[in-house]
Order: sequence, then C-alpha cells, then structure tokens
Amino acid sequence: MKTLQTKLLIGLLPTLAILVGLGLWAIIMFYRLGGNIDVILRENYTSVLAAQGMKEAIERMDSGLMFAVGGRDKHGRDQFNANRPRFEQHLKTEKGNITLPGEQALADTLDGLFIQYLEHAERFFALAQERRAGVYFGELLPTFDKIRVAADQVLDLNQGNMTAMDRRARANAATSIRLMIGALIAAVVLAVGAALHLSRSISRPIQAVTSSARAMARGELDQLVPAASRDELGDLANAFNEMARTLREYREAGTARLLRAQKTAQATIDSFPDPVVVVDPVGTIEQANRGARRLLHLTPSSESPVPWVPIQPLQSLINDVLAGHGDYLPLSLEQAIPLVDSGHERYYLPRVVAIRTERDELIGAAVALTDVTKFHLLDRLKSDMVATVSHELKTPLTSVQMAIHLLLEEVVGPLTSKQIELLLAARQDADRILTMINDLLDLTRIEQGRVRLDLEPLAAAELVDEALNRFKAQAQARGVTLTAAVPEESLSVMVDRDRIEHVFDNLINNAIQHADRGGTVHVTAATDGDRARFVVEDNGEGIPPEHLSRVFDKFYRVPTTRHSGGAGLGLAIVREIITAHGGQISVDSEPGKGTRFTFTLPAVGLADESTPIEGGTKWNQRSAS
Repeated sequence: MKTLQTKLLIGLLPTLAILVGLGLWAIIMFYRLGGNIDVILRENYTSVLAAQGMKEAIERMDSGLMFAVGGRDKHGRDQFNANRPRFEQHLKTEKGNITLPGEQALADTLDGLFIQYLEHAERFFALAQERRAGVYFGELLPTFDKIRVAADQVLDLNQGNMTAMDRRARANAATSIRLMIGALIAAVVLAVGAALHLSRSISRPIQAVTSSARAMARGELDQLVPAASRDELGDLANAFNEMARTLREYREAGTARLLRAQKTAQATIDSFPDPVVVVDPVGTIEQANRGARRLLHLTPSSESPVPWVPIQPLQSLINDVLAGHGDYLPLSLEQAIPLVDSGHERYYLPRVVAIRTERDELIGAAVALTDVTKFHLLDRLKSDMVATVSHELKTPLTSVQMAIHLLLEEVVGPLTSKQIELLLAARQDADRILTMINDLLDLTRIEQGRVRLDLEPLAAAELVDEALNRFKAQAQARGVTLTAAVPEESLSVMVDRDRIEHVFDNLINNAIQHADRGGTVHVTAATDGDRARFVVEDNGEGIPPEHLSRVFDKFYRVPTTRHSGGAGLGLAIVREIITAHGGQISVDSEPGKGTRFTFTLPAVGLADESTPIEGGTKWNQRSAS
C-alpha cells in the first residue's frame, strides 16, 4: 500500500534528480573552465612579465652604454653590469615558460641576440673614448633594437593568447548559461506538472472532506466521502464517514433525549404554583408555565419567537441579570410589584436567577413570581394601624408638649430646680416620641403612595455641596472631616429636592455619628451608564455582615453599634424615597474599616416627571387618585 509520504517522495524524485544533475554538471563545467583559464592566464602572465622585464633591463643597459659614450665610463659600466643579471633572469624565466607555438623560436632569438649584444659591449668598453660612438651606433644600437622587437613579439604573443582565452571563456560561459536555462526550464515544467498532478491527487479528497464537514456544520449529517485510495487520505475519508455515522446516531439519540428533557422541564415548571418564565440571553421566551401564560399573556419562543417586553420594573430586573449584574433575590415585601390577574390586582415578589453552563457562560434567566398578596394586605393593615395609632397619639402628645412648655415658662407658678430637671427630661422624651411618630406617619404615607414627588432637574454637585454644608458644624464638633468628589460638573438628576435632601441628611448624619474622631466622611457622585451613582462612605466602626441584609428594615437597629438612638426608621424611609425615584440603594461594610452606602438615581433626560416610576412604592401612580 502506497502511503501519502511515498506518493510525495515519488512525485518529488524526478525534480530532485534533475536539480542534482544540473548542479553536478554546472560544478564540473565551472571547475574545468576555471581551472583551464587559471593555468593559461597564469602561464601567459608569467611570459608577459618576463618580456616586460627584459625590455626594461635592456633599456637600462643601453642607457649605461650611452653614459659611457658621453664620457661617464664608470657610471655607465656600473649600470650596464647591474641590469645584465636582471635581463638574464627574465630570459631564463621566458625560456622555462614556453606555452605557445612560435614562442620557443622567439626565446632562442632573444638568447642569441643577447649573446651578440654582450660581445659588442665587451669590445665597446675595451675601446678608447673617441672610438666608442662608432661601435655603439654601428653595432650595439641595431642589436638593442632587435632585442626590444623580439621582446615585444613575446609580449604581444602572450597578450594575444590571453585575449583569445578571454573570448573563449565568455563564449563557453554563454553556452553554459543557455544550457542551464534550458535545463532549468525543463526542470520547472516537469516539477510543475508533477506538483499539479500530486496536488490534485491530494487536494480532491481533502476538498471532499472539507465540503462534507461544512455540510455537517449546517446540520446535514447524511454525508459520505468516497475513499478513492488506500493511503492516509483514504484512511481520513473512512474515519470521516465513521464519524458522520456516529454523529447521526448521536443526533437521533440526542434528539430523543432533548425532547424528553424539554418535556420534563416543561412538566417541572408547570407543576409550580407560582408563575415561572425562562428566557434566553436576548430576552426571548423559551418556556413558561400555565400560571405565567395566564398572568403575563405569554407565548414561548417555540410557537412565536418574539422577544418578550415585560412591564417595569420587571424588564429592568431581567436586563440587569442578563447583563451579568447578579441574581435578583428580594427579601422584603416592599419590592413586590402589582399585576392584574382575572380582573383583580395582586402583588407578586419577583425573583430573577441567571442560568449558566458549567463554564459559567450565561445562557438565559429564570423569572419566578411569588404571590404575596395576602402578606401585602397584612402589611398594609399593619401600616394603617400604625398610622392610625400614630395619628391618635400625635394630638395628645402635642398637648403634653404644650403643657410642659407652659410649665417650663412658669406661667402657672414658679418651679424648683428638681421640677425643672424633670420637666426638661419629659420634654426631651416627648420630642423624641413625636419625631418617631412623624417618621411613622411619613413612612406610612410613602408606602401607601399618598406623597407626590415634585421632580425637578438638580445638579449633583449642588446637592452634595449643600448637604455637606448643612453638616459642617456637626462634623467639626465631632472632629470628623467631610470631603466630596463630583467629577462631572454637568451631571444632573431629576428628583424631588426635599425628599433627596432627606436622603443625604440621613446618610451623612449616620456616617458622622459612626465615624471615629479624626475620621473622614467622603461623598462622591459619578455617572453609571444611564444613571447617577452617589456614595456616602465613612471609616468608622462598620456593620457586622450578619446585620447587612436587615439595615433597611423598619424598626431595625444594629445592636452592636455605639450609637443606637432612634427608632430604626431612617434607612427604611431612605430606601422608599430612592425606590420611588426609580433608583436602588445598597450597603457594603467591613467591621473596623467603615461603611459605604451607594444609591443610584436616573440622570436628567432618563426620568420624566409625567411618567410613572415603578418600584417598591408607586407615588406618582397613586398621587393622581
């Protein structure tokens, strides 16, 4: 069985063989060409140097004879004798480097002429001064000219051969280049043909697998790839076909399991007495039980895949959970929302829980609506009773305060110091009870929606600055520093000034009361998406974790704090005011490090005074009734 590796090797071997052959042929050719040229040029160059050396030496010897003719016998003889060995050495070199036809005859001619030249020179130096000129011009000069001509012939012969060899080398190189180009073209054609054939034999099965894989990605699992070969590609096709068959089996089994799971899930949520809705990450309904369909008029996405647009504040709660802000699990009846069921208004406590995979990926949310109408009515009855009792107590308490005031003014007679002390204590207790009654009445009116919000746009910086100014003296008396940070000068909120000032006063007063001497109360305001976020933070004693979930409950006071005065209604009123404005409030604390209250309000342009603001209370809705 031929493997894919064997096919690749067979396809590449011809090309590899051609390339190796071309390389070896080029190496041998260039080696021979280079070697021949190097030897020839080296030999010719030696003869050229020898000829030039002989010409230079004979010219200097001739100059020596001219000095002797001119009467400088010693200088001329010395120069002649000094250059004679040089000529003889170059002549010897030339006679030992005969490489060209006719070069031997020229060398012999030079040898004979030089011997004759030496004989004439010996006779020249032996003559008297006045007879030397005749010998020089009659015998030495003609011989000198013949020697120089012969040396020039040797020089021309070797230079001509060098030029011819250069032309021959260029011609051979051109021929070699043409042959190499032709061989390379042939190799490229052969390689391209082999590559095309090989690529087709490999790519066709791969393309078939790729096309089938894409079809399977679209859900078309009935795919079959032909196994046309018995190599790795054939194994791949067989493995792919086996995978497709297994996936088809899994799909059939998975479809049955999924259908069974859907029916089980639907039966499970249908068994819940409370309305339950399951939505996907974009808010489309996936499942809803009978109670939810009846109460909210819903249709799951399998029947009509239309995104669900729930009423407020349920829509905001679902959007927050789907945005990854955590589950919404309220514990207080004040967070119940009114819904109409069969023509009657009922109250439901919404719980929204995110649905996540094992890898913590958000895939939807479950909404459960718990019917708390009975508890809501009981709470209203309790509030009405508290309001009635508080109202009935307020009138006699006012009379008691007036009586104490008249007694302290000594209208009915003088008082002793002990009587004044007792009356002052009674007046302080009466004021505290009256404050508690007023708080109860305010909270009752807020919960029952009998207070109208006079909304107006106010700058966040103005609210924070005015709140800090109101507590500047109190903070200085307790040794507490007040600081603020409001980076967005243009940040404004749509609020009721009196109610929001009550929120700031309560939170800042609590922070000052619980901050240590030398501590700091820091107030900040910043944008948070489409809302304004305010933070009141101190570095005081903090709140134990077990009490954090109840600090906003009515009549609840943290038992471990140093300052436990009051009726425990301040934070409950604060939460109602924030909720009525369409905002939220939360608390974070760590014992020994301080407490941080954070609340949000709609920024200007996002809250409309004429639009009802839904929440734990419904001031705007009920104020019109």
